[in-house]
Amino acid sequence: MDISKELFQIINQSGAHPALGWKHCQRVYHLSKELSQHLNLNDEVLYISAMLHDTGKYPMYALSNVDHTLRSKGVAMNLLKSYHFEQEKLAKILDAIECHMYYSEPGNSDEAIYLRDANILDNLGNIGLMKLLSLVGQDELIPSPDEALMRAQTFAEALPKKVYSKTGRRIAVKRREEIMRFLSGIKRQTSEYAWI
Repeated sequence: MDISKELFQIINQSGAHPALGWKHCQRVYHLSKELSQHLNLNDEVLYISAMLHDTGKYPMYALSNVDHTLRSKGVAMNLLKSYHFEQEKLAKILDAIECHMYYSEPGNSDEAIYLRDANILDNLGNIGLMKLLSLVGQDELIPSPDEALMRAQTFAEALPKKVYSKTGRRIAVKRREEIMRFLSGIKRQTSEYAWI
């Protein structure tokens, strides 16, 4: 089976919430390519890493008390065995998956760094707000709209500082401002969040 078709099936059959599924993975892949266009990165490494980076969070693969980055790395390792990738390529894919979160240090390859930056940026701006609000009541960290707004505020303050690449930092500043404008409007319209 063609790997891109298999990755599509894995994500779509995994029980992934739409905000975290195929379209999120596509955004992360395309943004990582955009951020790294001045470099000659391995497109296959970027694509596979982007498609598998969150599998450990999807209901079919998630394990309680296991960080989704490590679980995603394990799922990827098992899946990719059948494709017989060269060791260096496989190591880059697994490193990018393990290091894709904002709370992780950037990985060892350029592919890992740009995948992480793209994933962080997907949590900012209008798209980040859309994701947070769509997860209300669906994610244990976002049980209510109030929690989603507090998380948006936290992301706007903390995540731009986590972006490594120069182009990514410029985008992060713009996306931070999108969140701040939204939160400012919500505050005015709800008496400082009292009526949410």
